[in-house]
Amino acid sequence: MNNAPQLIPSVVEDLTASLDIDSARRTAIKQVAAICGLALSASSLSALAAVVTPPTDMNRSKKTLLDKDQLALVRELGEMIIPTTDTPGAIAAGVHDFINHFTVYCATKDEQQNLLDFLARLNNKTPFLQLGKQQQIDLLNNMEQAKHGFTQTDRNNFKQFKALVLFGYYTSEIGASQELAYLAIPGGYKGNFKFKEIGKAWALPQ
Repeated sequence: MNNAPQLIPSVVEDLTASLDIDSARRTAIKQVAAICGLALSASSLSALAAVVTPPTDMNRSKKTLLDKDQLALVRELGEMIIPTTDTPGAIAAGVHDFINHFTVYCATKDEQQNLLDFLARLNNKTPFLQLGKQQQIDLLNNMEQAKHGFTQTDRNNFKQFKALVLFGYYTSEIGASQELAYLAIPGGYKGNFKFKEIGKAWALPQ
């Protein structure tokens, strides 16, 4: 005899709708990540896409991957990649906090280590933030081209970091609504109709 509980149709429909929305959200986030050039593991992207607001893995003991100096470095690097112009830049969008949060709760150990290695390479001789602006740009260009002591691994980690900045920025409220065009109600909104054109009032969910 099968004693499995039977769900009433309305509950099944609600669950199906919820699963559809969740699936669409995951797909959308993964597509944005791909557009930004993000090359994270499938498990990391799934963890990020599963729940955007709260942490996805509360069992992880560390609440931050980056210490104060590393977070300051990520903050400035983000602003160099997406500076403030006529629209707010990466700092205003909180990209550095996003990267710290994401790497703690969603990234794999290897992805975390790649980020830490990248930051350490920037401070290899003189701390990056103590360099002049042109020196900082020259150093990043050398890393980008894997020359003057930088390797292909450094280049790959830098590329991944830039993609993470883009992803964090364009999925933020500022990036999505001020840098990009934003239309809250696609297709327009018309709130003034003559009753005879509709014929009845709409039933609205409470």
